[in-house]
Amino acid sequence: MTKIKRTREQLLKRQAEIEKQLNRVSVDERMELDNDLEDQAIQTEHQEVSTTMANNLLRELNEIEDELLDLDEED
Repeated sequence: MTKIKRTREQLLKRQAEIEKQLNRVSVDERMELDNDLEDQAIQTEHQEVSTTMANNLLRELNEIEDELLDLDEED
């Protein structure tokens, strides 16, 4: 699979977007569980989705940081 080279500007823009999304996920995860058991089940499912999304975003953020380091080494 060929990797598309992105510019520093594109990488920094995506990095900022990811950080903003991670902050939203973090806020969502701090919400207290509802007293109703059915609502708790739904909230738990949402938290699992949020956790998966956060993990994927962190993985992409690491890739972006690696690409930025590569660009720095080329300069």
